[in-house]
Amino acid sequence: MSAQMVEDYDSYRFGIAAGLSGPGWHAIDLEVMWANWASSRAAGLKREDLEAFSVCGARSQLVRKLGPFTYDSRWLEKLRCERCSWVVALNRGTVEQEIELYLADAGGDRRGELLRQIFTAILADAPPGPEATAGHRSELLAHAARHRPVGTVCADCTRQGCADAHGAEVAVCPDAAVVCTECSFTTGSWAGQWQGVTTGECVVGAPCSALLALAEHYGIEAGLR
Repeated sequence: MSAQMVEDYDSYRFGIAAGLSGPGWHAIDLEVMWANWASSRAAGLKREDLEAFSVCGARSQLVRKLGPFTYDSRWLEKLRCERCSWVVALNRGTVEQEIELYLADAGGDRRGELLRQIFTAILADAPPGPEATAGHRSELLAHAARHRPVGTVCADCTRQGCADAHGAEVAVCPDAAVVCTECSFTTGSWAGQWQGVTTGECVVGAPCSALLALAEHYGIEAGLR
């Protein structure tokens, strides 16, 4: 990360950080972090003695080489913290881009539109929090985002491809489904590159009870699964 990037808070205010209590990429407010570091130097403390926290409140460590917390970062394609991501979106005015980020996981399924309606209702109803800080609105949006509809295929298709798993004549996985990966059982970091894959023992279809509860609260017709 260049010195110019660090100073340009309007474009690059948030950096990518690694969570210290579990896997995942968080956003750190660089403006706040540099100010804290300056205060620590004045107090005679070393930089490594100062704890850093993401905008969602998780203990984190800035990874400078990963660059800013932006939509075009390849590092944020997986394990992006939804809580941090919504704080950044609300701060930078990229709400529509944030919504589209989660709707894309539904693969065009109409259940993605239910999620859009829920996001829109939350944005109109939940009170905003402090600037660049997690609050009621950002946390409720992140809660809905974690339960978003996600298009999935079977574990064999994920590892081998549809043709190898089911035969050359099969173009679409017969076990393809739109599920809630937050409610379903998915593989952890122990699965290496296959982390986040559903294994079949516990698959919860979308919309899950969390989205249905939000839809009911806001008077949104959920429709059929």
